[in-house]
Amino acid sequence: MGLFLASPSGAEREHLLEEVLATIGNPVDSWAIAATLESMGLRDVDAVERYGAQDLFDLAQDLYERARWRLAARPSVRERPPEVRSWRRLVRFLRFYLQGVLFALPMAGQIAAVLALNYSLWAYLAFSEEQATVVAIGTILSLIVTGGFTQAISRRGMFYVAQKHYGLAGQVSLRFIGLGNLLIAVVGLLVYGLNLLFSFYDQQVILVSLLYYVLLAELWLNSSVLYMLTQRAAILLSTLLGVGVVHLVMTRTDWGIYAAHALGLTLTNLVIVGYGYGLLSRRARRLSEEQKRARPPRLSILLYTTAPYFAYGVLYFGYLYLDRVIGWSVSEGSFPYPFWFHTSYELGVDWALISLILTIALLEYTINEFSAMIIPVQKLFSAFNLEDHNRYFKRFYGRQLILLLVAACLSIVGTYKAVVALRLFQEVPLIRDFFSSPITFFTFWGAALGYNLLVVGLFNSVFFFSLSRPGPVLRAIVIAMAVNGTIGYGLSRGVAYPWSVVGLMAGSFTFALLTIRSAMRLLDRLDYYYYAAY
Repeated sequence: MGLFLASPSGAEREHLLEEVLATIGNPVDSWAIAATLESMGLRDVDAVERYGAQDLFDLAQDLYERARWRLAARPSVRERPPEVRSWRRLVRFLRFYLQGVLFALPMAGQIAAVLALNYSLWAYLAFSEEQATVVAIGTILSLIVTGGFTQAISRRGMFYVAQKHYGLAGQVSLRFIGLGNLLIAVVGLLVYGLNLLFSFYDQQVILVSLLYYVLLAELWLNSSVLYMLTQRAAILLSTLLGVGVVHLVMTRTDWGIYAAHALGLTLTNLVIVGYGYGLLSRRARRLSEEQKRARPPRLSILLYTTAPYFAYGVLYFGYLYLDRVIGWSVSEGSFPYPFWFHTSYELGVDWALISLILTIALLEYTINEFSAMIIPVQKLFSAFNLEDHNRYFKRFYGRQLILLLVAACLSIVGTYKAVVALRLFQEVPLIRDFFSSPITFFTFWGAALGYNLLVVGLFNSVFFFSLSRPGPVLRAIVIAMAVNGTIGYGLSRGVAYPWSVVGLMAGSFTFALLTIRSAMRLLDRLDYYYYAAY
């Protein structure tokens, strides 16, 4: 500091530093100061004549050193922002964890409906394996075809909703839903035409499959608008209303399960569309005139910016069902179709899905907690103490990861024990049949481990998506899918079809491991990636 005091222009430089700090706050580096000095109209000749420096960049370097010294001389005790206090964090945990549970409740509601009524909005326990095959093909196809659009709506739509630009959110959603409907129609016609040429399935069978495909695809597309608006309770109630229609048709008519499902899904879609766009319209009407005149980007730009998230949506649902498709394609006996539904395998997989309710909810909490903390925590550290800033979030990440792993273990064990306890009611045919095959137990453990490891990968992914860096997640899920398919295919052919679930386990472990490694690298330079994201 003696150099600063000895300078004949020291007082003038200190005054200039005050102006710079008032303009940009704590400078990132000397280049930021140089740019600020130039914007103030200073030239090299001014740096020499007025401040005794060699040039403008020499002056900027000196001011940067003075700024660093000032920060170092300040007391190290900083007031903790209210957002990082323990009680505020507890409130956020309860709020967002319950929101996450609500996110999983529509799935839980359908499982409960099946157990109570023998059917849900699109499932039926009395389906033959042939009927279940038909419905499963339509279901899987609907999720893969619409997965990219639901992710794109979620990504771009929520961006506008966060800014309260409900008009733009509605316009963007309609664009993607329009494109989604076009792809639904193209894929449906393509499947029908290929089956007409090659006769993979009877035409009547494929028509039933396409019925479920279209209605479920519309359900996923339309529901994405309510998810964008965080209307989780509305999704739950509308799907339960659809189950009510299915129940009425099954108990009051002889139309059959296909008609019941068709009417239930149609009504659910109508309710979701009416409520979702009604809510968007009401909120859009309250916007200012300037906001109402806003228009979304051109379609080409919209597609380019959301393409990585679209790809992720397709890959995610493809990954989720890959083990089942591999297992179903194993030819055992005289199966009439290329893919054949295996009830025992599916029961184990569906049983494992219950274990996700508690762990999926933690993702909602994690992303909201990260978003709530990122700016307040920056106030605890100076611009010259980036390592401690990044270390703070690495500790946060570690705590969240441990919490997730503990929740996953408890959830898997709890789900197993809760369902096994139903063996007390062996006199009920449904329960007796459920536990009749050892394959169900084998696939439960494999799928439960696989799904919860997948959630670990999704947990890591939320950090990348929140910072607009989908690349590492896409690379990881592509590699995980290759591992899933290779191991699942080899074991299902070399041992037995249920062993395809081991591919799911191996792929999910790969996905979790790759994303953990990438997340640690991201957090090592969180200051840069956060700066680059916004």
